[in-house]
Amino acid sequence: MSKAAHNPATDGLSEEEENQLWEKSIQTWKQQKEERRKKNEELIAKGEKPIDYDNDWKDLPIFMNDLKEGDNEHVAALQAITDESTPDEIAENYKELGNDYFRAGKARYKEALHYYNKALSVKCDDLKKNSAYLTNRAAVNLELGNYRNVIQDCTIAIEFNPLNIKGYFRMAKAFIALSKFKEAIETCDKGIEQDPESKDLPTLKQTAQKKIDDIKRREQEKIDRETKKEQELNALATKLYEKNKYKLGHPIMDLSQYTYQSDRKISFDENGDVHFPVVFLYPEFGKSDFIMDFQEDHTFGDHLSMMFPPENPEFPPWDSKKEYSVDNIEVYFETNYTKPILPNIKTKEEKRWIRIKHTTAIAAVLAHAEYIIPQLPLFYVVAKGNLFYKKFLEKQIK
Repeated sequence: MSKAAHNPATDGLSEEEENQLWEKSIQTWKQQKEERRKKNEELIAKGEKPIDYDNDWKDLPIFMNDLKEGDNEHVAALQAITDESTPDEIAENYKELGNDYFRAGKARYKEALHYYNKALSVKCDDLKKNSAYLTNRAAVNLELGNYRNVIQDCTIAIEFNPLNIKGYFRMAKAFIALSKFKEAIETCDKGIEQDPESKDLPTLKQTAQKKIDDIKRREQEKIDRETKKEQELNALATKLYEKNKYKLGHPIMDLSQYTYQSDRKISFDENGDVHFPVVFLYPEFGKSDFIMDFQEDHTFGDHLSMMFPPENPEFPPWDSKKEYSVDNIEVYFETNYTKPILPNIKTKEEKRWIRIKHTTAIAAVLAHAEYIIPQLPLFYVVAKGNLFYKKFLEKQIK
């Protein structure tokens, strides 16, 4: 994103503070315009001469840019004609140079901004021309992605000349780029009021409306997915509880890091037996194993014996001390780990470790009065006897 022109009036301010200053100055200017219009009406009614306030706009922050001459082939020529030209002519010359650089492509946008700034710095008395200079500068900033600057310039451009349709169009495009689709539609509507024959503004309005419709559609799809997921979970929780008093609970963590993005879920086979994906956690090392199919009649030993010595001759790579063998590991679950999905199930609050024997089938554990399945069955595996084991049992760590 290109850096906006240096503005000494806003040095040291944050972007939010600068926005507030800019918006306040615009509102103050509009309020003053209205107050002075009413005052002039009163003077005219009294037969007195109205006061000329036409140059008040020159004090707006948008015209306070500190502009420096660039070293290029046009500077000398411009300098030669400034003494003989009117302010309007000087501003027009700067504008034409800005147009030339803008048409030359992105590599020359910096020079285009420079000369549009120069045109505005002349502060010629023709507000329609100043409006055009602002929308020209907005065109450059739109290409550079300086959308906040586009909106600022076009806001003033429209104030100066409500018939400057480019101001509405470019401001609406900037709003769309900032995902401010409602503001884009409002801007298009204001422009269409000024030019009902415009073809570009209705098209841009349709673009913004489609963005809003797409957002609403995605939000509704998300709600529908979440509703369907909740209904499926409630149905599964009901079926598990009615079958074997298995209590399905709310997830308390993102288990995808342990399941390796697997979409394996709790399921029932043709005989009505339940198959569980199960996570074994090894808290001493921050490691885990994901058992994709743990049938409810399987014991913990059925799986552990295939994973650890002596039946599996290799120790896990993270077990440098070779402590994790079937006869030296213990399996635990934590009571009341989460809250049940079904609201009518009464549970306790106490949390403690309960050891699971290797000969125990998972069905017996899941039916335990204080075991609540935290989305998927989760169990802790530790090696007996070392310091970590003692701290673990004392609930100092998990």
